[in-house]
Amino acid sequence: MSSTGFTEQKLNLTIALCAVLISIASFYATYLQASAAEKQVKAMTLPLLQYSTGNVDAETNKPVVTFSLNNGGVGPAIIKTVTYKYNNKSSSDFFDFLRDCCSKELKELNTHPRKSMDLSEGGYVTSSTQNVVIPAQDKVEFYKLYKGELSEALWSKLNKERRHLKVETCYCSLLDECYLTENKGVVEPVADCPI
Repeated sequence: MSSTGFTEQKLNLTIALCAVLISIASFYATYLQASAAEKQVKAMTLPLLQYSTGNVDAETNKPVVTFSLNNGGVGPAIIKTVTYKYNNKSSSDFFDFLRDCCSKELKELNTHPRKSMDLSEGGYVTSSTQNVVIPAQDKVEFYKLYKGELSEALWSKLNKERRHLKVETCYCSLLDECYLTENKGVVEPVADCPI
């Protein structure tokens, strides 16, 4: 005699299939939740480094040629390498750019008989850019040249030539995700920064 309803074997098979489907759905939901959490952590630690240059100090309103790296992101930027590009030459030393663009004027400033240059007379200030951490919404001004009697020639020349400098920066986030950017261009994710 045949039965058209559920047998115990069919019922067990149906329950097992439902359990497998529920497990798969649960695993997928957990995967989506973990993926969303990972993206949120990345977004909360994402740095966005940009190079900028100017010729007036915003606080004092005095003429100062500045070169800086600004972190407009929400997480700290760990700078690994900085490359300065000028007239088809590349260097990891900012002073190579200064010598290429303004050799005569730089030499005049550095060999001036006055050994202690006051910033008001036209001195300069430098900061390192290698292995530096820039907090979110902060910056590093890696070169500042104050306009003054001693720096007049260099200041004028550098103020013109600064627009031709391109700065390529490779930096990483706290999650060790690295990015390459040039000036205010596109940020490109990279596996790691060249040494």
